Amino acid sequence: METPQSGKKDEIFCSYCVQSPMPATKTCLHCEASLCEEHVKVHSKSTEHILVEPTTSIKDMKCSIHDKVLEFCCSKDGACICVSCCIIGEHRGHKVDSLKEAFEKRKASFKDTMDNLALEREENEKKLERLLKKRDYMEGAAEGVTERVASLFQDMAEQLEALKSRAMSEVSRQEQQVMGRVNGLIEQLEKKKDELSKKMNHLEELRNVTNPLTVLKETSHVEVKHRGSRRASEGDTDIQVSTSVDEGPISLILHIGLLNFAESLQDLKALRQFTNIKKADITFDVNTAQNKIFISSDLKSATHSTTSQRYPETPERFKSCQVLSTNEFFSGQHYWEVDVSEAKRWIIGVAYKSIERKIASNESFLGYNDKSWSLFFQKFLGVSYNNVQNTVVSDSTVQGVGIYLDYDAGYLSFYQLNPSRHLHTFTASFYEPLHAAFYIFDNSCIKIKD
Repeated sequence: METPQSGKKDEIFCSYCVQSPMPATKTCLHCEASLCEEHVKVHSKSTEHILVEPTTSIKDMKCSIHDKVLEFCCSKDGACICVSCCIIGEHRGHKVDSLKEAFEKRKASFKDTMDNLALEREENEKKLERLLKKRDYMEGAAEGVTERVASLFQDMAEQLEALKSRAMSEVSRQEQQVMGRVNGLIEQLEKKKDELSKKMNHLEELRNVTNPLTVLKETSHVEVKHRGSRRASEGDTDIQVSTSVDEGPISLILHIGLLNFAESLQDLKALRQFTNIKKADITFDVNTAQNKIFISSDLKSATHSTTSQRYPETPERFKSCQVLSTNEFFSGQHYWEVDVSEAKRWIIGVAYKSIERKIASNESFLGYNDKSWSLFFQKFLGVSYNNVQNTVVSDSTVQGVGIYLDYDAGYLSFYQLNPSRHLHTFTASFYEPLHAAFYIFDNSCIKIKD
């Protein structure tokens, strides 16, 4: 063993060279002593004195039970044993080989082991290479989708910015119109103010004139003009100018613009190569509803009832308080939305057509078997499959859920609505038709959103 300080092997010294230590060349397992070259020459040649390469781990080379040298290898157990183990120990009667024979056999088997390890390593390298390629592809794909999402929102931002400009332009137009009228009236009044000031100054000057004839001549036409102008301006004493913005035209611009914007969203998505997802028309199947589930006439609402609905007994009807959709999915992509705002507790998801109907236990409960997948809210928000529950985190109360099923790809995803966020995705290899599935608790109502 090399030490970090010296970088040299720890030397083992002769047990008998006390005054002048000499490096050992052999270790005797019987004597438990190490010997230098000179002491090896005079050491006992008896067979029980087994010499090995210098070592300090003599105990590792002796049987821990009989304290004898390990000389054999048990073919049955693969353990290194001493002669006593062979005769009176737990390996009595087992086929054994000498350590040398076992060593040669073990070395001979290395080739097969190495070949197997080489094949395993080669397969591992191929898997690693495939995964590295997938990682690179995923990074490139994610970058491409990120760019397309950014472009989509840039397109939407440009349309909304254009709509904002039109609305702001209408506000500016009204402002300019009103300001033009007000400024015109202000200009008229300021002009009139100047005229009145001049008249007042002239009259003030006449007050100092002593000739009666001059005063009478100068003031007679001033009084007439003043009375006439006063009568003409009496209608202008209360100037009616609206100082508010007429929001009608602005609201109309926004209404038309936002409708056009909403209609253009599908085109914008298609332009950026995003799939347009059409909402599936999901309805409740009355023939599957448990007797205490009331189904609305439009088949869009399922409410728990305190009284039995006295439905006719059918093979499809649940004994547990559940109901399936009339819709059956066996390929393709499907999306629907569920309103759970009127349910304090709820379970929604999908189930195979073959799910148990007549036993009100785990065999039929959504998410408690291998034939159904569910998102639920009871004491906490979570998902369940085959009776394994996992918590789902959301920072707000879930009142609406979007469900996306890609049957062929094997994806079932749940999304919170408003605010929209991904909650959980199941992956599975679906092998029979699926139905939308619902568990209706007491005092609860679940609706399919149009």
